Amino acid sequence: MQYTPLHWTSDYETGIEEIDLQHHYFMTLINRIEDEIQQSTDLAYHKRLLDELCKYASFHFISEENIMHKLGYPERQQHYLLHRNLLDKLSWALVQHSEEKFIGFLHDWFLHHTVTEDKKVGVFARTVN
Repeated sequence: MQYTPLHWTSDYETGIEEIDLQHHYFMTLINRIEDEIQQSTDLAYHKRLLDELCKYASFHFISEENIMHKLGYPERQQHYLLHRNLLDKLSWALVQHSEEKFIGFLHDWFLHHTVTEDKKVGVFARTVN
């Protein structure tokens, strides 16, 4: 199955520059990995690409959590738990599903988590700055 590449719009912006830059790169990474998987039959290479994405997601979550902590974001514990849950689902999807389902999972994850949960952090940041 071929997915439509993700395209950055202002809907994804939190207003926190560091988070927005990371989200933009994350979207680019998802698109690049999808393209590479579609063009290559090398399963070892596919695994390396997916490992790259998992490691970036982990980095991004820690960075975002540090920002939430610094801001004193009141819902940060719940947000941390969402991140842990998303990483668990990502690991499960990586092991259990085909690359196509994995990419679909990533699209849904990025689109929904970014425009719902992460935007709340941006709204809060504007109230304390």
